[in-house]
Parts: sequence; C-alpha cells; structure tokens
Amino acid sequence: MAVPKRGLLLFAAISFCFSFGFVLCQNQELSSLLEVKKSFVGDPEKVLLDWNESNPNFCSWTGVTCGLNSDDDSVRVVSLNLSDSSLSGSISPSLGSLQTLLQLDLSSNSLTGPIPTTLSNLSSLESLLLFSNQLTGPIPPQLGSLKSLQVLRIGDNGLSGPIPASFGNLVNLVTLGLASCSLTGPIPPQLGQLSQVQNLILQQNQLEGPIPAELGNCSSLAVFTVAVNNLNGSIPGALGRLKNLQTLNLANNSLSGEIPSQLGELSQLVYLNLMGNQLQGSIPKSLAKMSNLQNLDLSMNMLTGGVPEEFGSMKQLVYMVLSNNNLTGVIPRNLCANNTHLESLILSEIQLSGPIPKELRLCPSLMQLDLSNNSLNGSIPNEIYEAVQLTHLYLHNNSLVGSISPLIANLSNLKELALYHNRLQGNLPKEIGMLGNLEVFYLYDNQLSGDIPMEIGNCSNLQMIDFFGNHFSGEIPVTIGRLKGLNLLHLRQNELVGHIPAALGNCHQLTILDLADNSLSGGIPVTFGFLQALEQLMLYNNSLEGNLPDSLTNLRNLTRINLSKNRFNGSIAALCSSSSFLSFDVTSNSFANEIPSLLGISPSLERLRLGNNQFTGEIPWTLGKIRDLSLLDLSGNLLTGPIPPQLMLCKKLTHIDLNNNLLSGPLPSLLGNLPQLGELKLSSNHFSGSLPPELFNCSKLLVLSLEGNLLNGTLPFEVGKLEFLNVLNLKQNQLSGSIPAALGKLSKLYELQLSHNSFSGEIPSELGQLQNLQSILDLGYNNLSGQIPPSIGTLSKLEALDLSHNQLVGPVPPEVGDMSSLGKLNLSFNNLQGKLGEQFSHWPTEAFEGNLQLCGGPLDQCSVSSQRSGLSESSVVVISAITTLTAIALLALGLALFIKHRREFLKRVSEVNCIYSSSSSQAQRKPLFMKGTAKRDYRWDDIMEATNNLSDDFIIGSGGSGKVYRVELKGGETVAVKKILWKDEFLLNKSFTREVKTLGRIRHRHLVKLIGYCSSKGAEENYDSNTESHSWLAGSYGYIAPEYAYSLKATEKSDVYSMGIVLIELVSGKMPTDASFGVDMDMVRWVEKHMEMQGGCAREELIDPALKPVLPCEESAVYQLLEIALQCTKTTPQERPSSRQACDQLLHLYKNRMVDFDKMNNDPYS
Repeated sequence: MAVPKRGLLLFAAISFCFSFGFVLCQNQELSSLLEVKKSFVGDPEKVLLDWNESNPNFCSWTGVTCGLNSDDDSVRVVSLNLSDSSLSGSISPSLGSLQTLLQLDLSSNSLTGPIPTTLSNLSSLESLLLFSNQLTGPIPPQLGSLKSLQVLRIGDNGLSGPIPASFGNLVNLVTLGLASCSLTGPIPPQLGQLSQVQNLILQQNQLEGPIPAELGNCSSLAVFTVAVNNLNGSIPGALGRLKNLQTLNLANNSLSGEIPSQLGELSQLVYLNLMGNQLQGSIPKSLAKMSNLQNLDLSMNMLTGGVPEEFGSMKQLVYMVLSNNNLTGVIPRNLCANNTHLESLILSEIQLSGPIPKELRLCPSLMQLDLSNNSLNGSIPNEIYEAVQLTHLYLHNNSLVGSISPLIANLSNLKELALYHNRLQGNLPKEIGMLGNLEVFYLYDNQLSGDIPMEIGNCSNLQMIDFFGNHFSGEIPVTIGRLKGLNLLHLRQNELVGHIPAALGNCHQLTILDLADNSLSGGIPVTFGFLQALEQLMLYNNSLEGNLPDSLTNLRNLTRINLSKNRFNGSIAALCSSSSFLSFDVTSNSFANEIPSLLGISPSLERLRLGNNQFTGEIPWTLGKIRDLSLLDLSGNLLTGPIPPQLMLCKKLTHIDLNNNLLSGPLPSLLGNLPQLGELKLSSNHFSGSLPPELFNCSKLLVLSLEGNLLNGTLPFEVGKLEFLNVLNLKQNQLSGSIPAALGKLSKLYELQLSHNSFSGEIPSELGQLQNLQSILDLGYNNLSGQIPPSIGTLSKLEALDLSHNQLVGPVPPEVGDMSSLGKLNLSFNNLQGKLGEQFSHWPTEAFEGNLQLCGGPLDQCSVSSQRSGLSESSVVVISAITTLTAIALLALGLALFIKHRREFLKRVSEVNCIYSSSSSQAQRKPLFMKGTAKRDYRWDDIMEATNNLSDDFIIGSGGSGKVYRVELKGGETVAVKKILWKDEFLLNKSFTREVKTLGRIRHRHLVKLIGYCSSKGAEENYDSNTESHSWLAGSYGYIAPEYAYSLKATEKSDVYSMGIVLIELVSGKMPTDASFGVDMDMVRWVEKHMEMQGGCAREELIDPALKPVLPCEESAVYQLLEIALQCTKTTPQERPSSRQACDQLLHLYKNRMVDFDKMNNDPYS
C-alpha cells in the first residue's frame, strides 16, 4: 500500500503547484487592472463601478473580455474596450503587463498624457485604438515591434514629432490612422514596406517634404489620404502602380509640378482630390481612363490649357470640380455626352469664354451647375431650362446678356439661383413664381427693368432676395409679405416708387431689410414693429417722411440702421431700444427734439451720425458710455451747451464733427486724451476761451477745424507737434499774438486758414517749409506787419494765397509771381510798395488794390516821383541833367529805328498779295475769311456797315487788349468782332500769328469759335488748317484748357484739364480732334452727352472697341474713370480737382477695381 500513497502525494503536489500558478496569474492581472483603474481619475458615467477587489472575477468587469490561454488553459484578459466612456486621466503603463491582450480600445475619451512605451510589450496585440483623446507627446518608436498589429488608429490627438520609421516593420498592418494630430517631419519611405496596408490615413497634420515614391509598393493600398499638410514636391508617378487604390486625397498641400499621366492607370479609383495645391500644366487626358471615378476635384491650382473633351466619356462621374485655375477656352460641347450620372459640374473662375453650350442639357442628373466668375457671353440658352433636376444654378460674374426666359418655370427643384453681375435686361418673368423650392435668389448688378412680379410671393421657401443695382420700377409687391421664411430683402438702388407695403411686417424672420436708393414715399409702416429679428434696416436716399412709429421700440436686435437723406421728422426715440448697435445714421432729415440718452446703452456702437437735422438741447453725457465709438457726427443741428467731458472716455474716437451748432463754453482740455483722434470739426459754434495746449497731444490729428467761434488767446507753439496734420482752419475767431514759427514743422499740411483773427507780428519765414501746402494759405484780415517772406514763393503746389487786409510793407517778392501753381492771389489792402515785375501782369488789379505805393504789373505804370525817396537837392539836379541827356539820345536813336522799321514794314506790306486798303473797292468785294468752316463768307464792308464803322453803340464788352462788338449780318447771323489796340506791326509778328491760329483751333462749348483775324489794311487769315505743330504753347491742340484762351498762362489746373482729356482718349480711343465730333461738339461734351443717356448701348459707345469685351467689374471701373475725367475737364479751373486730388481718386479706383464677387458670403452693409 506504500506505493499508491506516494503516487497520490505526487499528484496532490502537482495539482497544488498548477492551482497556485493559475491563481498567481489571476492575481497579477487583477492587480494590473486595478492599477489601470487608478489612472482613470474621472469616470462620470460610473463605467468602472464594478472594477473593485470585492469582485475578484475581473472577467465580469465592464469592458473586459477574457479567454483561455492555449498554453496552460488559463483564463486571461484578451480584450479591453472602454471606448466612448467619458473617462479622463491617463493611460496606465500597467497595461503593458496584460501580455495576452489582443485588442485595446480606449478611443473617444478625454485621456491626456503620453502613450506609454510599455504597450510595446503586448506582443500579441492586433488592434490598438487610442484615437479621439487628448494625448500628447511623440509616438513611441517601440510600437514598431508589435509585429502582430493589424489596426493602429491613434489619430485625433495632440501627438507631435515624426512618424516613426519603425512602423515600416509592422508587416501585418492593414490600417494606419494618424490623422488630425500635430505630427511633423517627412512621410517615412519605410512605409512602402507595408505590403498588407489598405488604409493609410495621414491627413491634417504638419507633415512636410515630398510624397515618397516607395509608397507605390503598397500593393494592397485602397485608401491614401494626406490632405491638409505641408507636403511639397511633385506627385510621384509611382502612385499609378496602386491598382487597388480607390481613394486618393492629396488636397491642400504645396504640391507642384504637373499631374502625372500615370494616375490614369488607377482603374479602381473612385475619389481623386488634388485641390488646393500649386499644380501646373494641362490636365492629363489620361484621367478620363479612370472608368470608375465618381469624384474629381482639381480646383484651386494653377492648371492651364482647356477642359479636356475626353472628360465627357467618364460614365460614372458624379462630381467634377475644376474651379479656380488658369484654364482657358470654351466649355466643351460634349462634356455631357456620356456623363449620365453627373450631378455637380463646377467650372467657376477658370477664365472660360464663349457661350454656354446648350448641350449641357444632356446631363440628365445635373443638380449643381456653377459657371460663375468667368467671361462667358451670349444669352442663357433655353436648353438649360431642360435640366429639370437642377437645384443650384450659379451663372454670376460673367458677361451674359439677354433676358430671363419664362421657361425657368421648368426648374421646379431649384433652390439657389445666382445670376448677379451680368448684363441681363428685360423684365423678370412672372413664371418665377412657379419655383416653389427656391431659397436664394440673387439678381443684383444687372440691367433688369419693369415691375417685380407679384408672383414672387408664391416662392414660399424664399429666404434671400437680392435685386440690388437694377432698374426695377413700380411698387414693391405686397405679396412678398407671404414669405414667412425670408431673412434678406435687398432692393437697394432701383427705381421703385410708392409706399413700403405694410405686409412686409409679416416677414418675421427678416434680419436684413435694404430698400435704400429708390424713390419710395410715405412713412415706415407700423407693422415693422413685428420684425423683432431685424438686425439691419437701410432706407436711406428715398423720399420717406413723417414720424417714426412707436412700434419700432420692439426692434431690440438692430445692429445697423440708416435712414439718412429722407424727410423724416419728430423724435428718433423709437429707434433707440437696441443695445447692439454698430452703426446708426439718420443724417439729412428733419428729426427734432433732444438726442435720446438711450443711445448710450449700445457699448459696441462705432459710428453715430445725426448730422443735418434739427436736434435741440445738449449733447447727452451718456454717449460717453459708448466705449467703441469711433465716429461722432452731430453737425448741422441746434445743439446748445458745452461738450460733455464724459465724451472723452470714448478712447477709440477718430472723427468728431460738431460743426454748425450753437454749442458754447471752452474747448475741453480732455480732448487731448483721445489718442486715435484724426478729425476734430467744431466750426460755426459759440466756443470761447483759449486753445488748450493739451489739444495738441492728439498726435494723429489730420483735420483741425475751429472756424467761426469766439476763441481767443494765442495759437500755442505746441501746434508743431501735430506732424500728420493736413488741414488747420482757425479763421473767424479772436485769436491774437504772433503766428508761431512751429507751424513750419507741419510738413504734411495741405490747407492753412488763419484769416479774420487778430494775429500780429511778422509772417514766419518757416511757412516756406510747408511744401505740401496746396489748397490755400489764408492769413487775411489780421494785423500782420513786416514784409512778405520770399520763402512763400517756394510753395510750389499752392493754389490760393490770401494775405489781404493786413499791415504788410515792402515789395512783393518776385518769387510769389513765379508760383506757377497759384490760381488765386489776394494781397490787397496792405502797405506794400515798389514796382511789380512782369510776372504779376496777368493778375487782376483787384489782387493788389489798396496798396497805394504799389505800381507796375497790372497796375498803373510807375512814375519817376514814385520811385524817388529822400534825395538831396544837388543829387536831383545831377540826376535830372543826366536823365535829360539820356532821354534826348534815346529819342534820337528811337526815331532812327522807327524810320528804318517803317521802311521794312512798308516793304513787307507791299509783298503781301492779299493786303488791300480799307477803302479799296477790291477789299470790299473780297471775302474777309475765304477758308474754314464758316457757314458763309464774311466781308469787311458788311461788318463796317452792320456796326456803323465800329460805332460804340455796338460795344458788348471791352478789355485790356481792345473792344468787342456785336455784329448782326444781313443773313441773320450774329458774330462777335474784337478790335485789337495793338499796332499793325504786331499783327504780322509770327508768334502772334501762331498764337491766334492755335486759339482758333481750340474747340470748347464755352468759347466763341475764333474764325479769323484781319488787320485794318485787310490782311486775312483763318485757323481751320491743322498742318502746323505748336509745341511752344502750353499743350497740344485739343488738350489745352479753355482758360488759356484768355490767360495765356499754364497752371496746375490747366495740366489737370489736359490729363482729363488724356483719360478720355485712353478709354474712347478717340483723339480730341476726331472728325466724328463735328463742328459744334467737343470731346468733353460728347462724353457728357453719352454718360447722361439712359441705356447701356449709349454708354458702350464711349469704350474703345479694342478694349472689349470687358467684365462687368471692369466696365464699372471704366465709367468711374470717365467720371474722374469729367471732373478734371470742368469749364472753370476752380471746379476741377487739384492734381493731388485727381491722383487720389485714381488710386482709390485702382485699389477698389476688383468687385467682391462672392457677395453671398460677405456682409454688404458693414
């Protein structure tokens, strides 16, 4: 019996050891799981509630799956799935001890910290899912040792650093998901060793460098996406070897070069997206071989060439996007030949031209057609309306003409229709009312006319209507009130009349209502109080009137309101309930009463315009609570009292305009605390006291206008701190003291007006440093003394100089007479003395009157006595003797020269075969002007007979050079004859002849045409020949300003006139002497006539055919350019802009030449 007992003991010992090992393994995994639980610091859903020692059967715990170990038949943890459990905390390194783990899924939680390197101990792991957490740090390279791993998805985290090259060792990997992290560095070429990988998802990182050609070895690859990285270089042609590839997404990188034609070999490809790169060259025709392709997006590159016709054979294609490239040519007619599945065709902004092909109707499944932002012309083909599946039709920003066909009723599925920025004409068909699914309807910037059809109210799903900038007339359809879902109604800049329909108050979803720039009348309907969602209300430039209804107090969400330029009256209190205002404009109405203090409850209000009304009372102190206020315009009212000091709390103020009120009190010194102030306009009020020195701390001030107040004291020298000042206007005050020399530091000053004050002392010579001074320098009506500084003459841009009504003495500096830019000069009523040089002779005498000791120039000739001063009696005797002897010598010399010159003159006269005595019978028979464009021949004896030998009874005007006579000839024609007082010899002077010839060729509607001239001996000439060059004049024929005809002086304003003519010539392609203008028409009048005419055809004649076709935005810029040209060619110089202003207008036009084409995505009311 001993042997069996020993055998039993051995069996018991073995059983004990096995049981002990099993329990030991179980205890180890239990301990590890409890450690894992500790790392999860947040468990709001109590997912881990059953993870505790009192329940040692961990296989029953939530998320834990156990299985038998094949080696020892023990129960081990094989899967841990705690995904989407709202857990927070970190990933425990203890997970690395669960060595039999096959699947680990902690995805979609809020775990932080790094990925533990101990996970590399899980040698049996097949699936590791950690995506959609907040993990940080680099990816552990040790994970590359997990040879059994098939799925690795750790994206959508904050992981950084490179993709480990060791991942190339994961030979069984099928899915690698690293998207939406912050990974950097290149894509490891070692990934090309993953022959089993099917999904390689690396998008939305910061990867850089080229795409490795080695990826072409991943023969099982079906999905490859690296979109939204910083990859560069070219697309490797080796990708064409991926025969199983179905998705290729390389969008939004910096890839360059051409699209490899090898991609056409990807026969299984369903999705190809290369958008948002820098790809160049033409689109490979081989792409059409991808017979299974459904989605093709090549947009936002630099591709050239045309749209391949071969694309018409891609039978499975559903989505084609080629927009935003440099493609050219026309839309292929066969694009829809076999594309029976095509739903979206996006060809916008690729410089296409020509007509829209009618064959597009052959795409029976087409739902979205976008041909916008091209140069397409012609009309919208009726066949387009056969594409009855269309839901989105975008044809905007082209040059389409013609009308909208009633066939549009066929597009009953249409949701969005954008035809804006074209040249469409005609009426809007009433059939538009059959588009019951229409949500967005944009027709703005066309030439549509007629009434807006009542049937528009049948489009019950309409949310956005924008008809801005057309010629719609009639009344606003009352049926729009049926559109319950309408949130945008934009009818600005049409020709609408009548009252605003009260039914609009039924559109409770309206957020933007813009009816500005029409001819609407009546008042604002009471029903507008129901528009409680309204944010923007634009009614400016109409003829609306009456009081504002009290119901407007319900509009508490308003952010922008503009009622300017109407005839409203009463109070604006009903408008002031909103606390969300950004801009508030009611200028140029007849609003009265006090300004409501409620306006102060909008802290975000940036622009407040209440000018040109009849507001009374004081400025509300509550405006100081508007901390974002940048522009305040209260000008042109009846406001009284002081400027409230609280206003100085608005630190963002850049513009303050309180002009033309009854405000009083001192200027607040706190104005100097406004660091952004650029314009301060306080003119025409009753402000008193001195100028606070603190005011000149506003270092960004551009305009300071304090004209017409009661300010006294001196102008502080601190004014020199305003280095950016353009305009300084302090005239009509009571300022005294000297003009500070510090003004010379204001190098950007454009206008300086200090007249009608009591300034004394001398004019600072430092004013000559103001080289940008242009508009005016006005120091008149002061008590200034001393001489005029010669430095004033160095102001080369100055157009007006007024130093009148002072006590200035001494001579007028000749430098002032040499100021070529000067168009106005007033030195009158001073004590100036001496002789004016010849450079002053063209100024009128009024410029110098009241200076009794001034002579020369346009004034009387200087006498000897006026030039003598303080000579002794003996000196007078000596000088008199010398003068007498000199005079006798000069008289003798002059007599000899006269006799010689007279002989030469008679000789020249005898040589002129067309000279006759005024009493000669031949002269009386011969026409006075034989050539030219005169309607009839003019004869000397006819003129003498009609004026009774130029009797004074027929004088209609006179000047320094002679008298003008009105001559009514027998044929009923009236002409003007000017009798020149100069000698006959001067009429034969060549320069005079050239001058009169050129003036005779000046063609302008405000100048009498000069037909010819004749000496008293009958010498004749006319001026219709155009064979001579007169470059000596101040410009060439046709470009000369009309005032040159009487001033013979070139100025800046005459240069501006010439520039205007050149601008017209550039646009029209016509010379100013073009024969098509005729006799009674000049180039300027020709442009004005065509600009005034209604209809596009008349205006189009202004554009040189060589410039056509032009885009709508270009056409608008052309007409704006002509408007500038017309300003430059105004008749009187004063009406023309200065060269600087004209330049600024041209620069402004240049900077704004590109119209914002994507209006649907932009706020047009900011």
